Parts: sequence; C-alpha cells; structure tokens
Amino acid sequence: MIFLIARYDKGSDFTDDRWDVSHVGARALADVFGVEAGNDMGDVYRVMPPHIAALNQLTGLHFDLATYEYFLESEAD
Repeated sequence: MIFLIARYDKGSDFTDDRWDVSHVGARALADVFGVEAGNDMGDVYRVMPPHIAALNQLTGLHFDLATYEYFLESEAD
C-alpha cells in the first residue's frame, strides 16, 4: 500500500500537492490516526491538530492548517 499526504487549498476539491509517506509504515501511521491494530488503513484520514506533531517528526513535513487542508490517502501499489 502507498500512503500519501494530500494538500488541498481550503475550499477546493483539487489537490495542490502530494507527498509519499509510505516509508513511515502503515503501523506508525495507524498509531497517529488511532486506527486499531488489524484494521485496514484503506480509508482517507483528515490531518487534524492532534496529528501534527507526530507527522512532523515521522515525515519531516510541516503543515499550515490555516491555509490548507491535509488528508492521509492510500493507494494500492
């Protein structure tokens, strides 16, 4: 599975940019988003303030929630 962080301008339905964060691993991402062990990470998860610190540390990405909306999306590899 490939995991991407997608960035959208607030109020837009189109991605502004995407970053592959698959190197972080499904288990670490599941922990950040509170997905229980054994559950599929195939959904889309909105990045919210409680996720930011962990995602900054794991991915090196910085998030501007005042300007953009971010989502963790998955794709089959």
